[in-house]
Amino acid sequence: MYSRDNIVAEFKKAYGPMAEFKPGQLEAIESALTNKRLLVVQKTGWGKSAVYFLTTKLIRRNTGKFTIIISPLLALMKNQTDSAKRLNLDVRTINSENQDEWDDIIKAVKAKQLDGLIISPERLANAEFREMLQKELSQDIGCFVVDEAHCISDWGHDFRPDYRRIIDVINLLPKNVPVIATTATANDRVVEDIKSQLGTDVVVQRGELIRDSIAIQTIHLETTEEKLAWVAKHIDELPGTGVIYCLTIRDCEMVAGWLNQKGIKAEAFYGQLEQTQKDAVIDHFMNNDIKVMVATIAFGMGYDKGDIGFVIHFQKPGNLVSYYQEIGRAGRSIPEAYAILLYGDSEDTINEHFIDSAFPTEGQMNSVIRYVTDNPGAGLYKILYGSNIKKGRLEKCLKYLEVNGDIYKSNRQYFKSAKIWAPDIAKSDRITHMRYDELDRIRDFCRTSGCYMEAVAKELDDVTAHRCGKCSNCLGHKLFDDSVTNTEISEAQDYLNNQCRVINPRKMWPSKECFGHAKIGVDHMVEPGLCLSNYGDAGWGSVVAKDKYEKKSFSPELIDAATDRLKDFVKANDIEYITYVPSLNRPKLVKDMATQLADKLDLELFDGLEKTKATVCQKELNNSYTQWENAHNSFGVLNTRAGNTLLVDDMIDSGWTFTCCGYKLRAAGNGRVYPFALANTSGRDN
Repeated sequence: MYSRDNIVAEFKKAYGPMAEFKPGQLEAIESALTNKRLLVVQKTGWGKSAVYFLTTKLIRRNTGKFTIIISPLLALMKNQTDSAKRLNLDVRTINSENQDEWDDIIKAVKAKQLDGLIISPERLANAEFREMLQKELSQDIGCFVVDEAHCISDWGHDFRPDYRRIIDVINLLPKNVPVIATTATANDRVVEDIKSQLGTDVVVQRGELIRDSIAIQTIHLETTEEKLAWVAKHIDELPGTGVIYCLTIRDCEMVAGWLNQKGIKAEAFYGQLEQTQKDAVIDHFMNNDIKVMVATIAFGMGYDKGDIGFVIHFQKPGNLVSYYQEIGRAGRSIPEAYAILLYGDSEDTINEHFIDSAFPTEGQMNSVIRYVTDNPGAGLYKILYGSNIKKGRLEKCLKYLEVNGDIYKSNRQYFKSAKIWAPDIAKSDRITHMRYDELDRIRDFCRTSGCYMEAVAKELDDVTAHRCGKCSNCLGHKLFDDSVTNTEISEAQDYLNNQCRVINPRKMWPSKECFGHAKIGVDHMVEPGLCLSNYGDAGWGSVVAKDKYEKKSFSPELIDAATDRLKDFVKANDIEYITYVPSLNRPKLVKDMATQLADKLDLELFDGLEKTKATVCQKELNNSYTQWENAHNSFGVLNTRAGNTLLVDDMIDSGWTFTCCGYKLRAAGNGRVYPFALANTSGRDN
């Protein structure tokens, strides 16, 4: 039915008469067209989408059937629809941004008007949609594609629980429907896991993973200020436009701010940006309007820019598979690009946190099971308020338990299933242990004397792995000088010390149950405030940590720094008074700080608040409701002042202590309240 000549003709019609298949592409298409289940493991830029879209084109022409494509990211979906247009395929997506189009798209699918439909794995969580695929449309599906198939495997670096639902759908399809799974990042263990789910008869096609266009160098720089100094010194030596990857949102903002201060156009990109902001940053990056995009892993699959000249890692990622995927953004359509890894021991704490938080704990899952059993029909927020679990972690728990069949959801309400609850903690422990082993291997990679690219390819079990001949180790010399001067480090240190951190006021209570309404009234809200540092970070953040827990008092240098930060702020906001957040554990620490600040800023100090009962630290509480409740129930008002007041504390975490204390002062008749803290401890796991 499908001759090789037909496949080649369709390929050249789409990509030009001189176009040639990449090694393995034609064979992959032929396997799919003979109704086989196929796993394609090929490097980024190889052309995996061409395989499944050419297959789609030929199946559609011969049978009239359409293709379902499972895709994990919105950006990747957009990229895939663009690729489909090159083959004149009418492929649509159902995603979070086009809900008003869903009904029309479903009608078009049922009317057999579409060549393909792209959905996220999370869409399969919708029972009505899943039933439609399995019953109404199962005979109309001509091909089933799982893109980024490593997400199926919980041994993989980017496990998505909803990918587990895919197997249930595939198993209900007619046996002659071809299934194509694709990925660039699957080692032997992940390949075997995927095969065990798709079927042992899966044809595995693996290609060479060496990226010939990328030259790698690793550079040991222990401190943040050293890394900032190196980036500013060498960024102009790197070709074109590039990406700097950071582990946290906070670091993205910090690095982008530093580069802009040095006259280098840079913008930060991360998942929590508003979509309009994301689109603007991507547009500037794609058009080479900026030199650098400073990004978390939110910038990854789906953004196809062929001329990225460099990728810098500001810290080492958690494993070499992630590293391979991230440096793979560079050098796709240019002959030479650079991958520079800046590493130190300090970032291990962040990576270890990511590992430890990857899976819900047994205690957390037990808590959720218990609450759902005792409160059938509870929604997300009721469960949140009934447990001391962070919202993001609770959502992971619910997802894990739902996909595993331990609970089920109906109309956004959760119920315990008939399945006996038995957590597989041993498996979670094995995976966690494996992730720590992977972290050890990337530590070793940073200091290896062998070929960097070969080491990465071997981590992915590429049997063709060989020396690249381009990295600093292969060449026997540095690609870029790794030294920075004391003057350059000092300048970076000054930048870190002088970053202006704003405390934005909370505008909503965590629930209408708090005061019978959700909004905090403007007359009771704290004003925007200031924070001197990020706790534990380079600069004053490390001084705060040392002073509080080792010296047990704040040094004159720290008080002077706080004074310098506050003097213009106090004047601009007509602040006359200062009060403080009291503590039963350390009754003198913050009061002494407030006393010294009052003297240096020429403000009147007054005892405005009292701590009415001992409570746990806010940082030990994990969601807004428990943090609000903890703060609201433990402070009372002693005195007020009619004028504007500076409310000081040593730390800010959730912001609820300032919010509740400020609310109570305002309600008692105080003037405007402006918060100030020495250090911000929130967002350590961004």
